[in-house]
Amino acid sequence: MNKLSLFNHNKRGFHITCFVILCFDLCLFTILYISRENTYYWSDFINYQYFTEYIFDIYKESPYQAFTIIFSSGDTTSYNLLFTAPLLPVLDAFGLSRFTYILSLVLVYLLPFSLSLGAVATQIIQAPPRSVFWGTVFLSLLSPFTLATSLRGLPDTGGMTLICLGIFLYLKSHRSNAKVRLQTVFTLILVGILLAGAIAFRRHFAYSVVAFLAAMLMWEITSFWSWGLRAIAATILRATTIGVSALLTLAIAMPNFLQDSLTRNYRALYSSFTYPIPEVLHYYGNGAGWLLWGLAILGWLTIQDSQRGAFPFLVGLWEIGLWLGVVRYTHVHYTLHFAPFLVWGIAALIWETRRVGVLVWILVGLNAVMGLTPLSLPQVPGLAEGYPPLVREDMAEVGVLVAALRDMPQPVYIAASSEVINPDLIRSAEGQLYPDDVQLSVLRVPQVDSSDDYPLRDLLRANTVVVPDSFQYTLRPEEQTVVRVVSEAFNQEWTLVRDFLRLNRSFPLSDLDVRLYRRVRDTDLATAIETLAKMQEAIAPRYQGHRRWLAVPPGPTVTKTAGEYQISGETPLSVLHLSPLTGTDSLRGQLQSDCSDPAASEGQLQITLHNRRGQVIQQQAFPLSQGPFDYPLTPPELPSYLSVSVSSEGSCQVNLRLQN
Repeated sequence: MNKLSLFNHNKRGFHITCFVILCFDLCLFTILYISRENTYYWSDFINYQYFTEYIFDIYKESPYQAFTIIFSSGDTTSYNLLFTAPLLPVLDAFGLSRFTYILSLVLVYLLPFSLSLGAVATQIIQAPPRSVFWGTVFLSLLSPFTLATSLRGLPDTGGMTLICLGIFLYLKSHRSNAKVRLQTVFTLILVGILLAGAIAFRRHFAYSVVAFLAAMLMWEITSFWSWGLRAIAATILRATTIGVSALLTLAIAMPNFLQDSLTRNYRALYSSFTYPIPEVLHYYGNGAGWLLWGLAILGWLTIQDSQRGAFPFLVGLWEIGLWLGVVRYTHVHYTLHFAPFLVWGIAALIWETRRVGVLVWILVGLNAVMGLTPLSLPQVPGLAEGYPPLVREDMAEVGVLVAALRDMPQPVYIAASSEVINPDLIRSAEGQLYPDDVQLSVLRVPQVDSSDDYPLRDLLRANTVVVPDSFQYTLRPEEQTVVRVVSEAFNQEWTLVRDFLRLNRSFPLSDLDVRLYRRVRDTDLATAIETLAKMQEAIAPRYQGHRRWLAVPPGPTVTKTAGEYQISGETPLSVLHLSPLTGTDSLRGQLQSDCSDPAASEGQLQITLHNRRGQVIQQQAFPLSQGPFDYPLTPPELPSYLSVSVSSEGSCQVNLRLQN
C-alpha cells in the first residue's frame, strides 16, 4: 500500500470514527435527557408527536396512503406533515414512544444540522479542514440553541439545516472574480431550492431566507469597486437565480401555500406573540448564556479570512436584526435562527486564536452543563438558564384532576393557558394515564387575542368548566384577554355562572387551586348577550376572522362560507349576531325548510334587537316563506344586538342562509 492510499485510508477511518462517536454521543445524551423528564407535555411539545403518531398508524397499514397524505399536506396553509416522512423508517425499526420520537428527531434532523454547521465552518476558518469540521460539529452539541428544539419535540431543526446547506453551497461556488459559470448557475438554482424547502418546512424560515438574500447583496456589493459593471451584473444574476428558483419551487410544488403566505397578514395574525425588545434580549441572551454570545462575537472579530467570513456573519446579523426589530417572537424553536451565529463565532475563536482554545472549550462545556442538564447548581450570571429536562412536581395532582374530569359531563372548557394548566396539557395527561381509554372531550378554546375568536361559543357548548383561582397565561397578560375574561366570569360570578354548579372539591396544582363547574341548564339568549357585551368590552377587536353569527343555545350548525353564513337545525332555533348594530340596515338571506307548509304551520321568523343586558328593545315577526328574503331593520337608538329565531308549530328541519 503506497503512502497516498494509506493516507486516504486513515482519513476515511478518522471520519468514520468521528461519525460513530457523534452518533453514540447523541443517542446516549438523548437517553439520559428523556429519562430525566417527568411531565405532561403540551402545545408544540406534543403536537408534532401526535402528527407523527397519526401518520405512523396509517403507514403501518398502507405506506402508499401515508406518503400520499404527507405530500398532499405540503400545500396547506397550516401545519404540514412533511417532517414525518424521514422519521418513519426509524420508528418502523424501533416503534413509537416519546423516547423513539425524540431520538428520531435527533438522528434525522439534529445530526445533519450539526454536520452542516461543520461544513460551513470549513469555508470561513483558516485551519486544517478536517479538524475544523469535526471540532465544530462536536462544539455545536454544547450549544443549548442547537439541541433544545429537537429535545423539546419540534422538527424545525430540519429547516435550519437546509438554510446552512444553502450557505455552504453559496460559499463553495463563489469565486473571487465577477464571472458566473454555468456550473455556478446550477449550484445557485440548488441554493434557491434549498431555501424554498426551508420555508415549506416551517414558515418562519422565510425570515432566514430574507437574511440570506440581504446578506448576499451586501457581501456582493463589496466587489463592485474591484470589478465594476461586471460585478454588478454578476450580483444581479446570482440574486435573481436564487430568488426565482426559490419562488418557482414554491409556486410549482405548493401554490396554495405560496398564495396564502403572500396574501395573509401573518404579522397581524400573530401580533399577540410579539414581545418588547428588552424581553426578547432577555430570552435569547439568557437562553444561550451571555457568555456564549460574548465568545461568539470575539470569534467573529478574529476571523483572518474576513472576505469569506463576512457572508455568514452578515446572515447572522440580519437574523438578529429581524428578530429584535421586526419579529420579536420568543419560543424554543426560534433559537435555531441564532445557533449558527453562535457556533461559527466560537469555532473561529478556538481555531483562529489557539492559545485560548482549551479555555473556550471549558467555558462552553460549563455553559452546556448549566443549560442542558437537570443538575441543581447555583445559577452563575452569564451562563445559560437554558433548557433542562422538563420536570413537574405535581404529576399525581394532575392525575387526580384528570380522573375527576373523566366523571364529569363532556365537553370540558379549560379556562387557563399556562404551563401549570392548559387544554393541551389535560389532553396529554389523559393520553399518558389512560392510553387505551381516552374519554375526555377537551374543547380547543381561544388562547390569544390576535388570532382567536371570542370564547362565548365554546363556553356555551361546555358542560364542565375548569377554573383556576387566578388568571393563568403564557404570553403577555394583555395579549390573552380571551382567557382572562372566562376566568373573571367565574371568579367574579357573572350572571352566566348561575347556569353552572360549583363542586365543593378543589384541586391543588403547583401554587394554585383549580375548581370545577358543572352545567345545570342551557344559557338563555339574554345572558349570552350580556356575557358577550362584557367580553367585547374587555377584548380589543383585533382578530378580523371573528364569527358573525352564533347559535344560542348551541345545537344548530353554523357554517361560514363565502359572503354568507349557513345555519342548519331543527326548529325552534335562534342565532345571535355578534357585532352590535349601530345604524340602519336590513336582514338578507334565504330560507329552506322541510315543513310541509311553513305558513300553515304558524311558523314565523322573528327578528329581535336587544340592549347590552339582553333585554328586548324591538321585535318584528314575519311568516315563514321559502326562498330569499330582505327584511328592513328599524334603526336602533343605541348600539344593539340582533337575534334571529325560527319557530314552527311542530319541529322541522330548517336551512337558513344569512348574508354578512
